Amino acid sequence: MIFDIHKYSKEKKVKVAVVEFTNYAMVWWERLVVERRRNRERPVSTWEELKTIMKKKYVPKHYYRELFNRLQMITRGNKSVEEY
Repeated sequence: MIFDIHKYSKEKKVKVAVVEFTNYAMVWWERLVVERRRNRERPVSTWEELKTIMKKKYVPKHYYRELFNRLQMITRGNKSVEEY
């Protein structure tokens, strides 16, 4: 919502998001920045890149499969999602 209100650029979105990190997320971010510098990789500069890196770190591999399975099991009365 903050991004929509302020119309931040893609580069600024990364900085705004990182400011909100706390505890383990901030430690993880600082370590990531140092690792990328040490490996001579460019810094994370776009919102899409940050989201991708964070998904790899924080979303378990089985999450989407479980989410899909739960979706398939939703019912409305006696009917499945497909039937409804």
